[in-house]
Amino acid sequence: MIYLAYDGSINGDWIAGYAVTLAAHDPARRLAILHVATGEFPLDDIRAKIERIERRAIAVDVAVDVAVVPSSGDVFHDLLARIRNGPDVAVVCGARARAGGRGYLAGTVSERLLRHRRFEVAAIRVVQPGLLGAPRRFLFPAAGDPRGLGAGMDLLARFAPAVDRVHLLHVAVLRRTAFRHLGADKAARLRAKGWRYLEGVEAELIARTGLGAERIGVDTAVSDDWAHETIIAATRHKSQLILLEASRRHLAGGALRGDPLELVLRDAPCDVAVYRGGDG
Repeated sequence: MIYLAYDGSINGDWIAGYAVTLAAHDPARRLAILHVATGEFPLDDIRAKIERIERRAIAVDVAVDVAVVPSSGDVFHDLLARIRNGPDVAVVCGARARAGGRGYLAGTVSERLLRHRRFEVAAIRVVQPGLLGAPRRFLFPAAGDPRGLGAGMDLLARFAPAVDRVHLLHVAVLRRTAFRHLGADKAARLRAKGWRYLEGVEAELIARTGLGAERIGVDTAVSDDWAHETIIAATRHKSQLILLEASRRHLAGGALRGDPLELVLRDAPCDVAVYRGGDG
């Protein structure tokens, strides 16, 4: 089941398109729209917007539940009270720029949802609203324990019927000094190690999504700047959505300015979904 944590903003309207797309390819074919009435927008406007989202979902045979609830002063806990925990639950929320250069995730309700670990979460930054939440070209950066990528693969599986191309990317990240003194032989060894790693990721992706190998590309790079390489790859491959895992290390330290996730959210030429799986 898909939940949409809808804030009533224009960005929220764009993100709603993703929620409808994911629900249309989810086994439950059910979308729950949750809005916590904080007073930021008039309730009549919110209800009219939700009705439009509901009509769009019904048009693709998705059942819709709507809950507009008063705010207790803590939107995160108001949402948690209405979201069912479980491995078959995914929550779609937003990641949008805020005044004062405070980043896209740091200190937000979306960041707290990503930390929660009781269900899958995708916090989405929309750059191309014209896609209507239905991208066809994906960039999937991969690093670390492949098991941590499972939630991203499950998310991608919900898009799979309409996927044209997925590019897997592994960046071997070195400290700046080490990168400046990197020799050709060591660079080649690091890239070869990256290729071997991505072979396993590709096999798992095919098994979990049903995508054919002909729709999957594989790239490796060696760099001192992971965010820069990710943005370059998205541009080169004309990606429409980047799927980024929110790692334990990232969330433990908070999503701060200068963090690679924040840099990709800020500078990517396409939509970005920051995801994390749940423990059920």
